[in-house]
Amino acid sequence: MKRALRSANAELQRIRKLTEVSRALTYAASLDDVFQLTVDRAADLFTAEMSLLMVANSDGVLALRSSHGVDPTLAARFHELLDETLVPRLAELLDAKHKSFLAVPLVVAGVITGVLIVIRAAPMTSATEDEWLLSALADQAALALEKTHLDEIGVFREQLMAIVGHDLRNPLSTILMAAEILILHEGLGEKATALARKIMQSTSLAMRLIDQLLDLTRSRLGGGMSLDPVVFNMREVCRQVVVETELTHPDRSLHVDVRGDLTGVWDRDRMYQLLSNLVGNAVQHGEPRSPIAIRLEAGETTLDIEVTNRGDPIPPATLPFIFDAFRQGRNTHPSRTSGLGLGLFIAQQIARSHGGSIAVTSSKSEGTTFRVHLPRRVAGEERQAR
Repeated sequence: MKRALRSANAELQRIRKLTEVSRALTYAASLDDVFQLTVDRAADLFTAEMSLLMVANSDGVLALRSSHGVDPTLAARFHELLDETLVPRLAELLDAKHKSFLAVPLVVAGVITGVLIVIRAAPMTSATEDEWLLSALADQAALALEKTHLDEIGVFREQLMAIVGHDLRNPLSTILMAAEILILHEGLGEKATALARKIMQSTSLAMRLIDQLLDLTRSRLGGGMSLDPVVFNMREVCRQVVVETELTHPDRSLHVDVRGDLTGVWDRDRMYQLLSNLVGNAVQHGEPRSPIAIRLEAGETTLDIEVTNRGDPIPPATLPFIFDAFRQGRNTHPSRTSGLGLGLFIAQQIARSHGGSIAVTSSKSEGTTFRVHLPRRVAGEERQAR
């Protein structure tokens, strides 16, 4: 009875220590801190003379990342292959042939990427329980290692997107400007005009994709939507979007209904981006050659924007996720599908950054309508638009 009670108390103490370790690992500042804390706590839990944590490099060779009780001068010699002879080789290297070894793997995404080892003079008390306890520590270290790898991949991806976006904008702007000049040039032949229009369409799409990637990068890096509030008339932005859409898509008619004084304080470029994304979405997903309705109505303190197109409705199961990043909202013909599925996500972020909201309704009889509700003045230091 007493023996069973002592065993239960000992097990309870180990669980408490493991809980403390898990909590400490959660608040560790860096991956190296996590690894060092892991080996220190492993030595403490097993009353071990030494503990080691080894991680494999890209060639599959294990190198010592953290240790407890190991001579630092030996660290440079720890380059071992992960196979069945690892423990005997370490025993010889550490002069611990007659010690008790326990080793468990670090598993990341189903692949063994390292090993956690404890070495003690006394034999292990219970092989199964000891292995479970050490594995729990190894799992914490493996989780930290996986998170670090994912973070590094994410940072690299975001940086790459930002660099490519910035470097591509200038040449694309030049191409777009040249195409616009060609289209407006008198005496240009029909074939040359059609070719210039295609150049303008493709360039406009490429620039829109770059803008979306840059905005997604800022959003994922925690920068949010930057705003530069100015006083301007939204009618001007609407006219700009309509003219550009008619140039690139002459087969689509746009019906504009403007009501009230549309002067307010918003970020002009962001409002252009929002309206351009909604109209572009209507062009892409709407019924070919069908009209697109744009409605702007100003209230005393608010502005409402609606963009409506005819065509196949958005599936009900898709509606709750229509504003998610990389979401293609409707089943379009492959030849008409373009973009990354970021336009509506960015439109939502712009509306929210202005203290507003965006919603959508879609049916066969009424068409698909995106509604944006905005305050007339966004918070911030305003200035007059030039």
